[in-house]
Amino acid sequence: MRRLLGGLAALALSAGAAAAQIVLTPDAQPLPPPLPPPGAPPPLAATAPPAESPVVRSTAPAADMVPAPRPRPDAATVAEAIGGAVIDGGTASPLSPLSPEPLPTLPAPEIPTLPALPSPGEQAGGLPPLPPDESLPALPGEAVAGPMNGAAEPLPEVMALDAPSPAPPAAAGGEDAAGDASALAEIAPPAPAPGGPDLAYGAFQRGFYLTAFDIAIERAEAGDVPAQTLIALIYEGGYGVPQNFAKAVEWYQLAAGSGDREAQFSLGMMYLQGRGVPQDRALGADFIEKAANQGQVDAMYNLGLLLMEGTLRKSDPPRAAQLLAAAAESGSPDAQYALAQLYAVGIGVRKDEALAVQWFASAARMGIVPAQVDLAIRLFNGNGVAKDEAAAAAWFERAAEAGDPIAQNRLARILAIGVGAPPDPVAAAKWHYLASGAGKQDDWLDTFVSGLSETQRLAAADAAQSWPSAQ
Repeated sequence: MRRLLGGLAALALSAGAAAAQIVLTPDAQPLPPPLPPPGAPPPLAATAPPAESPVVRSTAPAADMVPAPRPRPDAATVAEAIGGAVIDGGTASPLSPLSPEPLPTLPAPEIPTLPALPSPGEQAGGLPPLPPDESLPALPGEAVAGPMNGAAEPLPEVMALDAPSPAPPAAAGGEDAAGDASALAEIAPPAPAPGGPDLAYGAFQRGFYLTAFDIAIERAEAGDVPAQTLIALIYEGGYGVPQNFAKAVEWYQLAAGSGDREAQFSLGMMYLQGRGVPQDRALGADFIEKAANQGQVDAMYNLGLLLMEGTLRKSDPPRAAQLLAAAAESGSPDAQYALAQLYAVGIGVRKDEALAVQWFASAARMGIVPAQVDLAIRLFNGNGVAKDEAAAAAWFERAAEAGDPIAQNRLARILAIGVGAPPDPVAAAKWHYLASGAGKQDDWLDTFVSGLSETQRLAAADAAQSWPSAQ
Protein backbone atom coordinates (compact mmCIF):
# COMPACT_ATOMS: atom_id res chain seq x y z
CA MET A 1 0.00 0.00 0.00
CA ARG A 2 2.40 2.57 -0.97
CA ARG A 3 0.41 5.41 -2.15
CA LEU A 4 0.76 8.79 -0.60
CA LEU A 5 3.17 11.22 0.56
CA GLY A 6 4.58 13.39 -2.09
CA GLY A 7 4.55 15.80 0.83
CA LEU A 8 7.06 13.73 2.76
CA ALA A 9 9.24 13.57 -0.27
CA ALA A 10 9.45 17.36 -0.32
CA LEU A 11 10.11 17.42 3.40
CA ALA A 12 12.73 14.74 3.09
CA LEU A 13 14.47 16.59 0.27
CA SER A 14 14.44 19.83 2.24
CA ALA A 15 16.15 17.99 5.07
CA GLY A 16 19.00 17.27 2.70
CA ALA A 17 19.62 14.17 0.68
CA ALA A 18 22.47 12.05 1.87
CA ALA A 19 24.80 11.02 -0.90
CA ALA A 20 24.56 7.28 -1.46
CA GLN A 21 28.13 7.02 -2.51
CA ILE A 22 29.37 3.49 -2.05
CA VAL A 23 33.08 3.48 -1.30
CA LEU A 24 34.58 0.26 -2.58
CA THR A 25 38.07 -0.06 -1.15
CA PRO A 26 39.87 -3.42 -1.35
CA ASP A 27 42.57 -4.04 1.25
CA ALA A 28 46.15 -3.41 0.16
CA GLN A 29 45.07 -2.51 -3.36
CA PRO A 30 44.79 0.77 -5.18
CA LEU A 31 41.59 2.42 -4.16
CA PRO A 32 38.89 1.93 -6.81
CA PRO A 33 36.56 4.79 -7.58
CA PRO A 34 33.77 5.36 -5.03
CA LEU A 35 30.20 4.92 -6.11
CA PRO A 36 28.95 8.37 -7.08
CA PRO A 37 25.56 9.83 -6.27
CA PRO A 38 22.99 9.21 -8.98
CA GLY A 39 23.64 11.33 -12.05
CA ALA A 40 27.21 12.24 -11.16
CA PRO A 41 29.80 10.53 -13.41
CA PRO A 42 32.42 8.73 -11.32
CA PRO A 43 36.11 9.01 -12.13
CA LEU A 44 37.53 6.28 -14.28
CA ALA A 45 39.88 3.98 -12.51
CA ALA A 46 41.40 0.57 -13.01
CA THR A 47 39.97 -2.10 -10.82
CA ALA A 48 41.97 -4.64 -8.90
CA PRO A 49 40.46 -7.89 -7.68
CA PRO A 50 40.19 -7.72 -3.90
CA ALA A 51 40.31 -10.57 -1.48
CA GLU A 52 37.06 -12.37 -1.16
CA SER A 53 34.98 -11.41 1.84
CA PRO A 54 34.63 -14.26 4.29
CA VAL A 55 31.27 -15.95 4.24
CA VAL A 56 29.81 -16.68 7.63
CA ARG A 57 27.83 -19.87 7.64
CA SER A 58 25.84 -21.27 10.49
CA THR A 59 25.58 -24.97 11.33
CA ALA A 60 22.21 -26.62 11.52
CA PRO A 61 21.58 -28.49 14.79
CA ALA A 62 22.04 -32.26 14.69
CA ALA A 63 18.87 -34.27 14.20
CA ASP A 64 17.40 -36.03 17.23
CA MET A 65 18.18 -39.71 17.59
CA VAL A 66 15.32 -42.08 16.85
CA PRO A 67 14.27 -43.61 20.20
CA ALA A 68 15.05 -47.30 20.65
CA PRO A 69 12.03 -49.64 20.48
CA ARG A 70 10.56 -50.96 23.70
CA PRO A 71 12.11 -54.29 24.80
CA ARG A 72 9.94 -57.31 24.26
CA PRO A 73 8.71 -59.13 27.42
CA ASP A 74 10.95 -61.92 28.59
CA ALA A 75 9.73 -65.24 27.19
CA ALA A 76 10.67 -66.99 30.45
CA THR A 77 8.39 -64.68 32.36
CA VAL A 78 5.55 -65.41 29.97
CA ALA A 79 6.18 -69.16 30.19
CA GLU A 80 6.23 -69.03 33.95
CA ALA A 81 2.96 -67.17 33.94
CA ILE A 82 1.23 -69.82 31.85
CA GLY A 83 3.06 -72.77 33.40
CA GLY A 84 5.02 -74.04 30.43
CA ALA A 85 7.92 -73.38 28.07
CA VAL A 86 7.74 -71.38 24.89
CA ILE A 87 8.32 -73.39 21.73
CA ASP A 88 7.55 -71.79 18.37
CA GLY A 89 4.67 -69.87 19.77
CA GLY A 90 3.16 -72.79 21.79
CA THR A 91 3.70 -74.01 25.34
CA ALA A 92 4.95 -77.30 26.76
CA SER A 93 5.20 -77.86 30.48
CA PRO A 94 8.00 -80.47 30.59
CA LEU A 95 10.54 -78.23 28.85
CA SER A 96 12.51 -75.48 30.47
CA PRO A 97 11.70 -71.93 29.34
CA LEU A 98 13.45 -70.75 26.21
CA SER A 99 14.60 -67.15 25.98
CA PRO A 100 14.50 -65.49 22.57
CA GLU A 101 17.73 -64.18 21.19
CA PRO A 102 18.08 -60.48 21.87
CA LEU A 103 17.45 -58.27 18.86
CA PRO A 104 20.59 -56.68 17.47
CA THR A 105 20.93 -53.02 18.24
CA LEU A 106 21.13 -51.06 15.02
CA PRO A 107 23.48 -48.13 15.07
CA ALA A 108 21.79 -44.80 14.67
CA PRO A 109 22.33 -43.55 11.13
CA GLU A 110 24.64 -40.63 10.78
CA ILE A 111 22.82 -37.55 9.70
CA PRO A 112 25.16 -35.12 8.00
CA THR A 113 25.16 -31.64 9.39
CA LEU A 114 24.32 -29.27 6.57
CA PRO A 115 25.43 -25.65 6.76
CA ALA A 116 22.50 -23.29 6.86
CA LEU A 117 22.24 -20.90 3.96
CA PRO A 118 23.07 -17.39 5.09
CA SER A 119 20.01 -15.15 5.21
CA PRO A 120 20.59 -11.76 3.59
CA GLY A 121 21.23 -9.22 6.24
CA GLU A 122 21.36 -11.85 9.05
CA GLN A 123 24.54 -12.12 11.07
CA ALA A 124 25.70 -14.17 13.96
CA GLY A 125 25.86 -11.02 16.03
CA GLY A 126 22.26 -9.91 15.43
CA LEU A 127 20.78 -7.39 13.04
CA PRO A 128 22.97 -6.98 9.97
CA PRO A 129 24.59 -3.66 9.38
CA LEU A 130 22.85 -1.16 7.14
CA PRO A 131 24.00 1.92 5.00
CA PRO A 132 22.97 5.58 4.04
CA ASP A 133 21.16 6.18 0.82
CA GLU A 134 21.88 8.64 -1.91
CA SER A 135 18.61 10.43 -1.49
CA LEU A 136 15.81 9.44 0.78
CA PRO A 137 13.17 7.75 -1.39
CA ALA A 138 9.93 9.68 -1.34
CA LEU A 139 6.89 8.24 0.34
CA PRO A 140 4.14 7.17 -2.06
CA GLY A 141 3.06 9.99 -4.32
CA GLU A 142 -0.53 8.77 -4.41
CA ALA A 143 -2.58 10.13 -1.53
CA VAL A 144 -3.48 6.79 -0.04
CA ALA A 145 -3.69 3.19 -1.01
CA GLY A 146 -6.48 0.75 -0.45
CA PRO A 147 -7.54 -2.80 -1.16
CA MET A 148 -8.32 -2.20 -4.83
CA ASN A 149 -4.99 -0.46 -5.47
CA GLY A 150 -2.93 -3.61 -5.80
CA ALA A 151 -2.57 -4.35 -2.10
CA ALA A 152 -3.98 -7.29 -0.21
CA GLU A 153 -7.59 -6.73 0.70
CA PRO A 154 -8.21 -6.37 4.43
CA LEU A 155 -10.54 -9.05 5.71
CA PRO A 156 -12.63 -8.65 8.86
CA GLU A 157 -11.64 -10.88 11.71
CA VAL A 158 -12.85 -14.44 11.32
CA MET A 159 -15.22 -15.52 14.02
CA ALA A 160 -14.41 -18.73 15.83
CA LEU A 161 -16.56 -21.64 14.75
CA ASP A 162 -18.57 -23.20 17.55
CA ALA A 163 -18.18 -26.96 17.78
CA PRO A 164 -21.47 -28.57 16.76
CA SER A 165 -23.29 -30.38 19.51
CA PRO A 166 -23.49 -34.13 18.95
CA ALA A 167 -26.92 -35.23 17.75
CA PRO A 168 -28.82 -37.28 20.30
CA PRO A 169 -29.14 -40.99 19.54
CA ALA A 170 -32.17 -42.04 17.52
CA ALA A 171 -35.09 -42.86 19.74
CA ALA A 172 -36.63 -46.32 19.64
CA GLY A 173 -40.25 -47.06 20.50
CA GLY A 174 -43.61 -45.51 19.88
CA GLU A 175 -43.63 -43.27 22.94
CA ASP A 176 -40.71 -41.21 21.65
CA ALA A 177 -42.44 -40.76 18.33
CA ALA A 178 -45.07 -38.73 20.10
CA GLY A 179 -42.43 -36.19 21.05
CA ASP A 180 -41.07 -35.60 17.51
CA ALA A 181 -41.37 -31.84 17.77
CA SER A 182 -39.18 -31.56 20.85
CA ALA A 183 -36.65 -34.07 19.47
CA LEU A 184 -36.35 -32.14 16.19
CA ALA A 185 -35.86 -28.94 18.14
CA GLU A 186 -32.88 -30.47 19.91
CA ILE A 187 -31.38 -31.89 16.71
CA ALA A 188 -31.78 -28.68 14.68
CA PRO A 189 -28.56 -26.61 14.38
CA PRO A 190 -28.43 -23.56 16.61
CA ALA A 191 -29.15 -20.17 15.10
CA PRO A 192 -26.02 -18.23 14.12
CA ALA A 193 -24.55 -16.15 16.88
CA PRO A 194 -25.06 -12.39 16.50
CA GLY A 195 -21.28 -11.91 16.46
CA GLY A 196 -20.82 -12.39 12.69
CA PRO A 197 -20.95 -14.72 9.70
CA ASP A 198 -18.24 -17.13 10.75
CA LEU A 199 -19.15 -19.78 8.16
CA ALA A 200 -19.37 -17.17 5.43
CA TYR A 201 -15.91 -15.82 6.17
CA GLY A 202 -14.53 -19.32 6.41
CA ALA A 203 -15.88 -20.09 2.94
CA PHE A 204 -14.57 -16.77 1.59
CA GLN A 205 -11.06 -17.37 2.84
CA ARG A 206 -11.02 -20.83 1.29
CA GLY A 207 -12.05 -19.37 -2.07
CA PHE A 208 -15.69 -20.55 -2.04
CA TYR A 209 -16.99 -17.09 -2.90
CA LEU A 210 -20.51 -18.01 -4.04
CA THR A 211 -20.99 -20.14 -0.95
CA ALA A 212 -19.80 -17.25 1.20
CA PHE A 213 -22.20 -14.91 -0.59
CA ASP A 214 -25.15 -17.26 -0.16
CA ILE A 215 -24.46 -17.69 3.56
CA ALA A 216 -23.85 -14.00 4.23
CA ILE A 217 -26.58 -12.35 2.17
CA GLU A 218 -29.47 -13.46 4.40
CA ARG A 219 -27.65 -12.30 7.51
CA ALA A 220 -26.64 -9.04 5.85
CA GLU A 221 -30.22 -8.28 4.86
CA ALA A 222 -31.26 -9.05 8.44
CA GLY A 223 -28.83 -6.41 9.74
CA ASP A 224 -25.74 -8.48 10.59
CA VAL A 225 -22.91 -5.92 10.34
CA PRO A 226 -19.92 -8.22 9.61
CA ALA A 227 -22.03 -9.95 6.95
CA GLN A 228 -22.76 -6.58 5.34
CA THR A 229 -19.03 -5.84 5.21
CA LEU A 230 -18.34 -9.21 3.62
CA ILE A 231 -21.03 -8.72 0.95
CA ALA A 232 -19.52 -5.30 0.17
CA LEU A 233 -16.05 -6.83 -0.12
CA ILE A 234 -17.33 -9.53 -2.49
CA TYR A 235 -18.96 -6.92 -4.73
CA GLU A 236 -15.90 -4.63 -4.60
CA GLY A 237 -13.49 -7.35 -5.66
CA GLY A 238 -15.84 -9.21 -7.98
CA TYR A 239 -15.32 -12.46 -6.08
CA GLY A 240 -17.63 -14.99 -7.71
CA VAL A 241 -20.02 -12.22 -8.79
CA PRO A 242 -19.74 -9.39 -11.31
CA GLN A 243 -17.73 -6.53 -9.84
CA ASN A 244 -20.10 -3.77 -8.77
CA PHE A 245 -18.64 -0.76 -6.96
CA ALA A 246 -22.05 0.88 -6.48
CA LYS A 247 -23.44 -2.12 -4.60
CA ALA A 248 -20.20 -2.37 -2.63
CA VAL A 249 -20.62 1.24 -1.52
CA GLU A 250 -24.24 0.59 -0.44
CA TRP A 251 -23.25 -2.31 1.79
CA TYR A 252 -20.13 -0.53 3.13
CA GLN A 253 -22.33 2.45 4.06
CA LEU A 254 -24.68 0.21 6.05
CA ALA A 255 -21.84 -1.45 7.95
CA ALA A 256 -19.85 1.77 8.41
CA GLY A 257 -22.95 3.47 9.83
CA SER A 258 -23.01 0.75 12.47
CA GLY A 259 -19.40 1.46 13.40
CA ASP A 260 -17.59 -1.38 11.58
CA ARG A 261 -13.97 -0.19 11.21
CA GLU A 262 -13.21 -2.39 8.18
CA ALA A 263 -16.21 -0.95 6.35
CA GLN A 264 -15.26 2.59 7.38
CA PHE A 265 -11.76 2.22 5.95
CA SER A 266 -12.91 0.62 2.71
CA LEU A 267 -15.65 3.20 2.23
CA GLY A 268 -13.14 5.99 2.87
CA MET A 269 -10.88 4.59 0.17
CA MET A 270 -13.77 4.42 -2.31
CA TYR A 271 -14.65 8.06 -1.66
CA LEU A 272 -11.00 9.09 -1.99
CA GLN A 273 -10.62 7.32 -5.31
CA GLY A 274 -14.13 7.92 -6.65
CA ARG A 275 -15.04 4.25 -7.09
CA GLY A 276 -18.79 3.62 -6.99
CA VAL A 277 -19.45 7.18 -5.80
CA PRO A 278 -18.48 10.67 -6.95
CA GLN A 279 -15.01 11.41 -5.64
CA ASP A 280 -15.09 13.19 -2.29
CA ARG A 281 -11.63 13.21 -0.77
CA ALA A 282 -12.66 15.13 2.34
CA LEU A 283 -15.41 12.63 3.18
CA GLY A 284 -13.02 9.79 2.41
CA ALA A 285 -10.48 11.19 4.87
CA ASP A 286 -13.23 11.42 7.50
CA PHE A 287 -14.08 7.73 7.19
CA ILE A 288 -10.40 6.77 7.23
CA GLU A 289 -9.89 8.76 10.43
CA LYS A 290 -12.88 7.03 12.05
CA ALA A 291 -11.39 3.65 11.22
CA ALA A 292 -7.93 4.72 12.41
CA ASN A 293 -9.37 5.85 15.74
CA GLN A 294 -10.65 2.28 16.18
CA GLY A 295 -7.20 0.82 15.48
CA GLN A 296 -7.65 -0.34 11.87
CA VAL A 297 -4.02 -0.80 10.76
CA ASP A 298 -4.29 0.31 7.12
CA ALA A 299 -6.34 3.31 8.20
CA MET A 300 -3.66 4.38 10.69
CA TYR A 301 -1.01 4.13 7.95
CA ASN A 302 -3.04 6.14 5.44
CA LEU A 303 -4.08 8.77 7.98
CA GLY A 304 -0.41 9.17 8.87
CA LEU A 305 0.36 9.86 5.21
CA LEU A 306 -2.48 12.36 5.02
CA LEU A 307 -1.11 14.20 8.05
CA MET A 308 2.32 14.32 6.41
CA GLU A 309 0.86 15.57 3.13
CA GLY A 310 -1.08 18.36 4.79
CA THR A 311 -3.91 18.85 2.27
CA LEU A 312 -6.95 16.94 3.57
CA ARG A 313 -5.66 17.26 7.10
CA LYS A 314 -3.51 19.93 8.69
CA SER A 315 0.14 18.91 8.53
CA ASP A 316 1.11 17.30 11.81
CA PRO A 317 4.37 15.27 11.53
CA PRO A 318 4.51 14.25 15.23
CA ARG A 319 1.00 12.78 15.16
CA ALA A 320 1.72 11.24 11.75
CA ALA A 321 4.79 9.55 13.25
CA GLN A 322 2.68 8.21 16.14
CA LEU A 323 0.14 6.70 13.74
CA LEU A 324 2.84 5.20 11.53
CA ALA A 325 4.57 3.76 14.59
CA ALA A 326 1.31 2.16 15.78
CA ALA A 327 0.72 0.65 12.34
CA ALA A 328 4.36 -0.47 12.10
CA GLU A 329 4.17 -2.18 15.48
CA SER A 330 1.01 -3.93 14.26
CA GLY A 331 2.97 -5.45 11.38
CA SER A 332 2.29 -3.12 8.43
CA PRO A 333 5.42 -3.28 6.20
CA ASP A 334 4.46 -0.03 4.43
CA ALA A 335 4.21 1.76 7.77
CA GLN A 336 7.57 0.29 8.83
CA TYR A 337 9.25 1.66 5.71
CA ALA A 338 7.63 5.10 6.12
CA LEU A 339 8.63 5.23 9.81
CA ALA A 340 12.21 4.29 8.90
CA GLN A 341 12.37 7.26 6.55
CA LEU A 342 11.12 9.60 9.27
CA TYR A 343 13.86 8.40 11.64
CA ALA A 344 16.45 8.71 8.87
CA VAL A 345 15.78 12.42 8.33
CA GLY A 346 14.29 13.38 11.71
CA ILE A 347 10.79 14.45 10.63
CA GLY A 348 8.17 14.16 13.38
CA VAL A 349 10.69 12.21 15.48
CA ARG A 350 14.21 12.62 16.75
CA LYS A 351 16.69 11.61 14.04
CA ASP A 352 18.04 8.16 14.88
CA GLU A 353 19.98 6.19 12.28
CA ALA A 354 19.99 3.04 14.39
CA LEU A 355 16.20 3.02 14.67
CA ALA A 356 15.94 3.84 10.98
CA VAL A 357 18.06 0.79 10.21
CA GLN A 358 15.89 -1.45 12.39
CA TRP A 359 12.70 -0.41 10.62
CA PHE A 360 14.33 -0.57 7.18
CA ALA A 361 15.44 -4.11 8.01
CA SER A 362 11.99 -5.15 9.22
CA ALA A 363 10.30 -3.78 6.10
CA ALA A 364 12.98 -5.34 3.89
CA ARG A 365 12.39 -8.77 5.37
CA MET A 366 8.67 -8.37 4.65
CA GLY A 367 9.38 -7.78 0.97
CA ILE A 368 9.37 -3.98 0.60
CA VAL A 369 11.91 -3.59 -2.22
CA PRO A 370 12.85 0.09 -1.64
CA ALA A 371 13.54 -0.82 2.00
CA GLN A 372 15.89 -3.58 0.81
CA VAL A 373 17.83 -1.00 -1.24
CA ASP A 374 18.04 1.43 1.70
CA LEU A 375 19.16 -1.37 3.99
CA ALA A 376 21.83 -2.53 1.55
CA ILE A 377 23.24 0.98 1.14
CA ARG A 378 23.49 1.44 4.89
CA LEU A 379 25.10 -1.97 5.30
CA PHE A 380 27.69 -1.23 2.65
CA ASN A 381 28.62 2.17 4.05
CA GLY A 382 28.21 1.29 7.74
CA ASN A 383 25.64 4.01 8.36
CA GLY A 384 23.71 3.34 11.57
CA VAL A 385 25.01 -0.22 11.70
CA ALA A 386 28.24 -2.17 11.45
CA LYS A 387 29.70 -2.22 7.94
CA ASP A 388 29.00 -5.51 6.16
CA GLU A 389 29.72 -5.49 2.43
CA ALA A 390 28.77 -9.14 1.92
CA ALA A 391 25.34 -8.65 3.52
CA ALA A 392 24.90 -5.48 1.46
CA ALA A 393 25.64 -7.40 -1.73
CA ALA A 394 23.06 -10.03 -0.79
CA TRP A 395 20.35 -7.41 -0.22
CA PHE A 396 21.28 -5.60 -3.44
CA GLU A 397 20.92 -8.89 -5.31
CA ARG A 398 17.50 -9.58 -3.79
CA ALA A 399 16.22 -6.14 -4.76
CA ALA A 400 17.85 -6.38 -8.20
CA GLU A 401 16.09 -9.68 -8.87
CA ALA A 402 12.83 -7.91 -7.93
CA GLY A 403 13.53 -5.42 -10.74
CA ASP A 404 14.75 -2.35 -8.84
CA PRO A 405 17.08 -0.40 -11.20
CA ILE A 406 19.06 1.27 -8.37
CA ALA A 407 19.80 -2.14 -6.84
CA GLN A 408 20.76 -3.47 -10.29
CA ASN A 409 23.17 -0.57 -10.77
CA ARG A 410 24.78 -1.01 -7.33
CA LEU A 411 25.07 -4.76 -7.78
CA ALA A 412 26.75 -4.23 -11.16
CA ARG A 413 29.40 -2.04 -9.52
CA ILE A 414 29.97 -4.55 -6.72
CA LEU A 415 30.46 -7.38 -9.22
CA ALA A 416 32.68 -5.23 -11.42
CA ILE A 417 35.04 -4.38 -8.58
CA GLY A 418 34.62 -7.51 -6.46
CA VAL A 419 33.88 -5.99 -3.06
CA GLY A 420 31.30 -7.86 -1.01
CA ALA A 421 31.08 -10.56 -3.69
CA PRO A 422 33.56 -12.25 -6.04
CA PRO A 423 34.21 -10.26 -9.21
CA ASP A 424 32.06 -11.33 -12.17
CA PRO A 425 32.47 -9.07 -15.22
CA VAL A 426 29.76 -10.79 -17.27
CA ALA A 427 27.18 -10.57 -14.47
CA ALA A 428 28.21 -6.96 -13.83
CA ALA A 429 27.58 -6.13 -17.47
CA LYS A 430 24.25 -7.96 -17.40
CA TRP A 431 22.96 -5.95 -14.44
CA HIS A 432 24.29 -2.74 -16.00
CA TYR A 433 22.36 -3.46 -19.20
CA LEU A 434 19.18 -4.07 -17.18
CA ALA A 435 19.61 -0.94 -15.05
CA SER A 436 20.36 1.18 -18.13
CA GLY A 437 17.26 -0.19 -19.85
CA ALA A 438 15.21 0.96 -16.85
CA GLY A 439 16.71 4.45 -17.02
CA LYS A 440 19.59 4.18 -14.51
CA GLN A 441 22.59 5.35 -16.52
CA ASP A 442 26.18 5.02 -15.28
CA ASP A 443 29.15 6.35 -17.29
CA TRP A 444 31.67 4.48 -15.15
CA LEU A 445 29.99 1.15 -15.88
CA ASP A 446 29.74 2.09 -19.56
CA THR A 447 33.52 2.41 -19.61
CA PHE A 448 33.96 -0.82 -17.65
CA VAL A 449 31.75 -2.79 -20.05
CA SER A 450 33.48 -1.31 -23.09
CA GLY A 451 36.74 -2.81 -21.81
CA LEU A 452 35.34 -6.35 -21.80
CA SER A 453 35.91 -8.76 -24.64
CA GLU A 454 33.27 -9.14 -27.32
CA THR A 455 32.53 -12.66 -26.05
CA GLN A 456 31.89 -11.35 -22.54
CA ARG A 457 29.65 -8.54 -23.79
CA LEU A 458 27.61 -10.94 -25.93
CA ALA A 459 27.19 -13.33 -23.00
CA ALA A 460 26.06 -10.46 -20.77
CA ALA A 461 23.60 -9.20 -23.39
CA ASP A 462 22.16 -12.68 -23.81
CA ALA A 463 21.76 -13.07 -20.02
CA ALA A 464 20.04 -9.68 -19.79
CA GLN A 465 17.63 -10.53 -22.60
CA SER A 466 16.64 -13.83 -20.98
CA TRP A 467 16.19 -12.29 -17.51
CA PRO A 468 14.21 -13.03 -15.40
CA SER A 469 13.14 -16.33 -16.99
CA ALA A 470 16.70 -17.73 -16.90
CA GLN A 471 18.04 -16.68 -13.54
